[in-house]
Amino acid sequence: MPYFSFSIKENLNSIEFENVKQNITYFSKNTKLWKLLHSKKMKQIINFIQFENRIKISILKKKILFCVPPSIGLGDAIEYGLAINSIKKNLFLKKIGIAFVGDYAFLFKRFFSADYIYPHIISDQEIKEYDNVFHFTLEIEELKKQKIARSNIAEQISNYFNIPFKNSINFSKKKISKIKTVSLFPISKSPIRTMPINLINELILFLKNRVNVEIYFNKNSEISHYIENNIIKEGYKKINPVDCPTLIKQIENIEYGIFVDSGPLHVAKILEKKGIFIETSVSNNILLKNSNMIKSIMNDYKSSFCKAPCGLIDTFSYKNRVGCYDTLEIKQKEVLNLSNFNVLKRGQAKKNILFYISNPVGCIKKLSIRRIIKQIEEDLS
Repeated sequence: MPYFSFSIKENLNSIEFENVKQNITYFSKNTKLWKLLHSKKMKQIINFIQFENRIKISILKKKILFCVPPSIGLGDAIEYGLAINSIKKNLFLKKIGIAFVGDYAFLFKRFFSADYIYPHIISDQEIKEYDNVFHFTLEIEELKKQKIARSNIAEQISNYFNIPFKNSINFSKKKISKIKTVSLFPISKSPIRTMPINLINELILFLKNRVNVEIYFNKNSEISHYIENNIIKEGYKKINPVDCPTLIKQIENIEYGIFVDSGPLHVAKILEKKGIFIETSVSNNILLKNSNMIKSIMNDYKSSFCKAPCGLIDTFSYKNRVGCYDTLEIKQKEVLNLSNFNVLKRGQAKKNILFYISNPVGCIKKLSIRRIIKQIEEDLS
């Protein structure tokens, strides 16, 4: 989604878009707002709407507005939050703002002590309060390739500013003498990072007579609905958090979690919860660096075209076919050498999202259930 500016002739009283006022210029990266402003009902009240060029900064000054990429997920929000935390503690800036964090504003307030947050929009007057506007994915080269070659976002930003970073926050932890409940978090936004149905079933069967089992679903996820409808029906409690703050509050209280690469893993990491991480396409060294409470089950899948973990965060469409490096039979180097990553059409990939849930890619299909259960058994004992 591009960076854009706009102005309207009448006040826009919207809870989501923070009461946009008439005849003021605002800046945004919000896809929903872009579509709303281009709708027929808005046509008569638009003063203007236009793309904006992001401009690289030449000298870092003392009042910086940090702009995150559009439509980030919970995991990325936490990574950017950790980076902002490090910047705040080590750079001694006069003013730090964070823009375009969307529905995760509460997260930056609660866990990362952000003082100035602009969830969806920021006015031109508010921008003038800053010396620099710092777009992370413009300034830091490694952050441009996150969808095809994932790296540790917080670490990349900390390295750019030459400051230390920490993967956790100061949070009071409850001591647990014996694990009585195991929580499964099998859902990701991507089929190549979602727990396969056969593994979920095996975990339920292994755990149900040993501990209480709860499985977390996502009422807004097509993948989650499919998983929920196709796993075995007994031996666990279903948890469907009503929203993200509720999910985080529930993760605060878990005793032991079984995670894939998704938002709950990042939440559990910063809260230093105990559990295991099942590695698929993104390395535990990236997701859990310097974290020791969550153990990793490494993925050793290898084919002629890829070696797990490959760094992809999702399937993509390339030359009219949808898949990953392995299923498309291409090597990562071919994709990384593309001059424009926009040819990797994510929209087309979303239409095929359930295909790769029912037909898992190689690194998912070859997960070692025996190794996973053995590690859980050790932890529970």
